[in-house]
Amino acid sequence: MITFYDTQKQARAAAKADGLREKVLCFVVRGGKLLVFDHIPDGGAGVQVVGGGVEQNELPEAAAIRELWEESGLSLSEPRYLCSYLWHGEPPEAFKSPVQIAHAYAFSAPADLPDIWQHHADGHLFSFRWADLQSPGLDWEMGAALPVLRQFYPSVSLADSPATQLCKSP
Repeated sequence: MITFYDTQKQARAAAKADGLREKVLCFVVRGGKLLVFDHIPDGGAGVQVVGGGVEQNELPEAAAIRELWEESGLSLSEPRYLCSYLWHGEPPEAFKSPVQIAHAYAFSAPADLPDIWQHHADGHLFSFRWADLQSPGLDWEMGAALPVLRQFYPSVSLADSPATQLCKSP
């Protein structure tokens, strides 16, 4: 279940007040494609975008840049804040909490990135590929930010997202 916050400030205050884990999700876009990955071996992790926890005293924007580098090997800057939301789900064991506050960010990727690659991080092997923005096939409701992403990348469809409410600025 997804519940959107009006602002990132509101989401961060809720996380602190309720002792919830904050995480970032990185929506890397190249043309009409979204960067996604699969775990190898899968282990039920599904199709995901890069993401991870916000460390103590770290800003979500900095966490997004760091997580993108750690999990994909990509060094991209200037993430664009999309939205923040509360996520209640039934995650695989690899997720640290079934209730989290997610901050979604968009990154523009250069055209010269490979179409597929693998990257080792924290004992995991991630297999990256570009999925169609119309239907990236994301699991764990990671597509909740797609309606906001659509404002900046018009080829994104709302098809993968149960959300209809758009978030406001941070």
